[in-house]
Order: sequence, then structure tokens, then C-alpha cells
Amino acid sequence: MLTKTPLGVLCDITGVLKNSVEGQDKAIKRSLEAYERLKKSGIPVILCTNESCCSTGRLADNLRNIGYNVTSRDIISPISVITQVIQDNHYKPYVLVNDRVSPEFDQFEQGKPDVVVST
Repeated sequence: MLTKTPLGVLCDITGVLKNSVEGQDKAIKRSLEAYERLKKSGIPVILCTNESCCSTGRLADNLRNIGYNVTSRDIISPISVITQVIQDNHYKPYVLVNDRVSPEFDQFEQGKPDVVVST
């Protein structure tokens, strides 16, 4: 039992907020209401996923399509972490990723790579 208000909430997406049923995303019963209550409370909520074949923009779109009020900035994924590390360190990546996320790396210089990204 929490004895004081948390500084924030880290929330997984798949299995907590949504499940896929026959290839279709569906909000998990009562998760939408719980998520909205958390957001209204003012407690920061960060959505986390280990999904590496989908951009945070696409994940946010999928969640909005089933009723969640989210943006890509609300989501931390392997791709968002990798791109932040590349940006912070001025790396030039050699990218071996799924075609659905390769545009996330278009912002980086790709000539003479000094790191390899593989997902």
C-alpha cells in the first residue's frame, strides 16, 4: 500500500492497456477509465513498451483509435531510447531495423557509421 502520492507511474501497454484480439487492438476492460483517472490526478504517466517494430507515433495512433488520449511523447520504446542515445552522443548509425521504424532514423547522418543499430 502506498503511503504517499507517487511521483509518477510507468505503465506497460500490451496486456495492461490493450490486447490484440484477432489482429485488432482492444482496450482492456476498465483500463481506459483507470488511465484517464491517473491523467486527471496530475500524476505523470509514462507508457512503456518493448515493441521494436513500431514507432511511438504509430503506437500512439493505435491507442488513440481505441480511446486513449495519448501522444507519442507519452511513450517510451526501444526505438525512442535508441534514437535519443544516438542524438545525445552525435553517433552516425548503421541501421538494421524493421522497415516500419526505419524512418525514425532518417534524421541521422548515415555516412561512415560509428554505431550499429539492430532490433
